[in-house]
Amino acid sequence: MATPSNPFANMAGIMSEQIQATERLKMAIIGGPGVGKSWMAATAPKPIRYYDHDDRSESLEGKTGISILSRPTMLQIETDLSVMKANKLKKLALPATIVHDSVTFLNRAMEEEIFRQEPKLARTIRVGNSTSMKLRNGWDVINGVQRYIEYLIGEYAALGVSMIFVFHEKDEKDRTTSSAAESKYTGFVTVDPQYLQNCLSLFNEVYRMHVDTIAGKTSYKVTCRPTNEFVGKTTMLIDSEELPDIATLITKHKAARAAQKVQPLTTK
Repeated sequence: MATPSNPFANMAGIMSEQIQATERLKMAIIGGPGVGKSWMAATAPKPIRYYDHDDRSESLEGKTGISILSRPTMLQIETDLSVMKANKLKKLALPATIVHDSVTFLNRAMEEEIFRQEPKLARTIRVGNSTSMKLRNGWDVINGVQRYIEYLIGEYAALGVSMIFVFHEKDEKDRTTSSAAESKYTGFVTVDPQYLQNCLSLFNEVYRMHVDTIAGKTSYKVTCRPTNEFVGKTTMLIDSEELPDIATLITKHKAARAAQKVQPLTTK
């Protein structure tokens, strides 16, 4: 009997059997101040190129295998991206993971670059006697920042590296019921700024960091699945709540996946 032909012959792409959930992480870590977001991001596969937008590199003391650039401009980030693209073509080493911490301040760097390219999209206000600052003038800047983040995620994915974007959290404002006089909330937690919430759909892993204090003992935890106040998600075979160590989560997932592939013994 003739062997059936391959229905996908001469088509681009890969088979689902070749995909590994941990080979190229797309992760968003969300949380309030001081809950360990940066510490968790630093447990990702190394070496790590770490963009410290919040200028808090001291929080990474004691970590190894991390190249940190504090308060980078978008020009510096784009330059790094060009270097990594060239290195990939030359089959040279790449970072295993790219981290942007946090998107709240990455957002400001993106706005500054948009203002530089399109000055008419900004308005200038004076702060104090001798200082001025630029603010966005309309929704074009917000749309531009959203596209900018999508662009970075797409470029890192094409490089084949893992990526982690760290977000500050805030209570989700209900745009339908809120008014100029009164803000109302949905009861959910979202990212800051809230207009970047749609970007979470671009990540396979969306985690929320939190701190538990029981009987005076503090422990750091990460929520990996949806709750009644947070829309989390994961593609890994892990529990709803885990310790904030990415390397451990990857090991746990691989062990669970390997156990699934073991065929049970059968008896006649």
